[in-house]
Amino acid sequence: MLEGEEDGPEVKELESMRRWCEKQARFQRRYSQGYTDEGKMTPERIKKLSDVGFHLVPSYDQMYEKLATHKAETGTLDVQEEDDEELCAWIKEQKNLIIKRVKGKPIPLSDGQIQNLKSLGFEIDHPAGGKISLATIDSAAEQRRWDSMLEAAVEYKEMHGHLKLPSRKMRPKKVKKLHYWIDTQRKEYKKLQEGKESRLTARRMQRLAAIGLDLSPNGPNKSWEQRMQSVREFASKHGHCKIPKDHEMGSFVAYIRNCYRLRDEGKTNGLTDERVNDLMEVGFVFNVNKRPVGCTTVRKSWEDRFQDLLAFKEEYGHTLVHDSYGPLAGWVRNQRDGYRKMKAGKQSAMTAEKALRLTEVGFHFDATRVRAGTNRHEYGC
Repeated sequence: MLEGEEDGPEVKELESMRRWCEKQARFQRRYSQGYTDEGKMTPERIKKLSDVGFHLVPSYDQMYEKLATHKAETGTLDVQEEDDEELCAWIKEQKNLIIKRVKGKPIPLSDGQIQNLKSLGFEIDHPAGGKISLATIDSAAEQRRWDSMLEAAVEYKEMHGHLKLPSRKMRPKKVKKLHYWIDTQRKEYKKLQEGKESRLTARRMQRLAAIGLDLSPNGPNKSWEQRMQSVREFASKHGHCKIPKDHEMGSFVAYIRNCYRLRDEGKTNGLTDERVNDLMEVGFVFNVNKRPVGCTTVRKSWEDRFQDLLAFKEEYGHTLVHDSYGPLAGWVRNQRDGYRKMKAGKQSAMTAEKALRLTEVGFHFDATRVRAGTNRHEYGC
């Protein structure tokens, strides 16, 4: 047809038919997901469309059976788009429906269909109004993806000797996914430091530390525990804690002394009583014109209690401290409470560094699971 000529009757009829087919496909797709749309699609209409060879979207039951078969064969609910685009899209749609349900919105799935998804492994029972994402609905698949990316990070380090990925412009396509994953771990770590809810568990931090991944490469300051460890090492090596100005910790020492002076003037700052105690116990010199201040408190620091825990483990072979085991038992309870608060995004004395150190020595943040599967007398519980 030449430019400027109007469409003939046949072209208009074909265009009308195309639009009608698109509508039927849309209605049938929504019907397969459980939406009724006021009778725009019915079983009778689906049969008529099928009889004339119309391409139909599989029903909920058909897709559920397909996913059940997939899990039976692979042990996972994770389906890659390149393997089965239709099933992958359906799974995502079910997860989106679950999110709506958690938010209190009506969804077309029946109680029976929801129970079916739950039986396959979908995490359905989230608190109403709580935080939820596509990843948290299938936590097992999310953990497998995390493990897979950790393996990719290990392979990259073995090949290059480090985990410093090239800049965005110079980055090969095959490491873009790895860069995104590493960036995500650092963001989750930052949430922990800020006291926000995070998916980065102590176990994951331990595994990341084991491969040498720096979770805070651009951080302006080391953590307090890292600083104190350096101070202890200096005191152990030199027999005193009078750190000179030209030492690598010189700026830190100057900062602490200034904070201590401000405390004496009644001005509050980041130097808390607990931190002052930590420094006093190693003989830190707050004022170079005075003799080192001795420890005047009987309250042990976090590090001292941690060492007590190591001694307990050395003697008993585990870290499940019984409630009758004096102050150490109270300290252990505080660590578990602090960890739960930190994971929930609440204010807590627990830090990511402390959680990592505890995990590395086999500390159990949820001892109930361990005790439930063991002989309680074996642990003195």
